[in-house]
Amino acid sequence: MAKPGSRRSLRQAGRRALIRRYEAAAEAGDAQAMVMLATFRAAEDPEASRAWFHRAAEAGNLHATYIVALLLEPNDAEASRMWLERASKRGHLDATIKLGVLAQEAGEIGAARQLYEQAAGGGSAVAMFNLGLMHEASDPTVARDWYEKAAAKGDADAMFNLGLMLEDDDPDAARELWERAAAAGQVEAQERL
Repeated sequence: MAKPGSRRSLRQAGRRALIRRYEAAAEAGDAQAMVMLATFRAAEDPEASRAWFHRAAEAGNLHATYIVALLLEPNDAEASRMWLERASKRGHLDATIKLGVLAQEAGEIGAARQLYEQAAGGGSAVAMFNLGLMHEASDPTVARDWYEKAAAKGDADAMFNLGLMLEDDDPDAARELWERAAAAGQVEAQERL
């Protein structure tokens, strides 16, 4: 039987060996290894983590491209947007949604709608929900369609909002939606029940 301390030492040794393998692969140009190394380093050495994410993004890793954009956002909005655009052009749905949010915040509603539609076309429930929100005041029928699509993909916020839309005409359907949303952790639905 192993001593309790020896198990911890084995785990630590295993982690060190794994990191060494990722370091070797990353130094050899493996972008996925760079992402893994950046992830491992994030808590203990944030600057090294950022550097590895940046190298992975430069090497073409799509997820790293998005992460670099998020890391730059607080201090360099222009550079962040450039990385978001790179990621979006390569099909990163979260980057496309983030660009839509930025456009919406800037009052560029048409551009925001187009970006959300692009991400929704890629299957993003978040983009579908955002489109529902955008249309709710001006075209409830279109909003309902988007909420239904997002709810079908499991978006709890869409379930809640769709329930609000159905509450007067079909209270049973509204309650069912709120129960599903509440089960998924949606706080407003939990309070509504």
